[in-house]
Amino acid sequence: MIEMSLPESQLFRMLASFFGRDNVVFNMSVRAVCGGEYPPVAGQTAGDVARWADSAHCLFTLVDGSDMPKMVVEIAPDFTVVIELDRLERHKRLPMMLESCGVQYIVISQAELDEMLDPSSSLDLVSFLKDKFGIDEVEGDESGDDDGSGS
Repeated sequence: MIEMSLPESQLFRMLASFFGRDNVVFNMSVRAVCGGEYPPVAGQTAGDVARWADSAHCLFTLVDGSDMPKMVVEIAPDFTVVIELDRLERHKRLPMMLESCGVQYIVISQAELDEMLDPSSSLDLVSFLKDKFGIDEVEGDESGDDDGSGS
């Protein structure tokens, strides 16, 4: 059994409380996230992709009601002290592969996670995801209407 680190378990609790525990899968293989087959990725042969992806897993995979992967959320690797070449290669290749499968890829830095966990901070998971996806809230529309007409 693979155990989560403290930051991973904290992120899991946030994701599970927002998306539902049944919709957050820990340590799902990249092959499973990609639907059993690796999509072609620019500049890489199928053998190149399989070499690193066969042993790779995604930290948290968010699935829909049909258990189809929709988004992968990971904590950014910390390369400030040591640069691990295999993790660097994965960190560069994985987003392209997931994008070609139609799966969103979100990386949270340790600093962002710490800020989300700080009760005095204004950053929470919802505002973080809105920022990552470029979603702006409509200001001044307190009526709840989508078109802003107020009727």
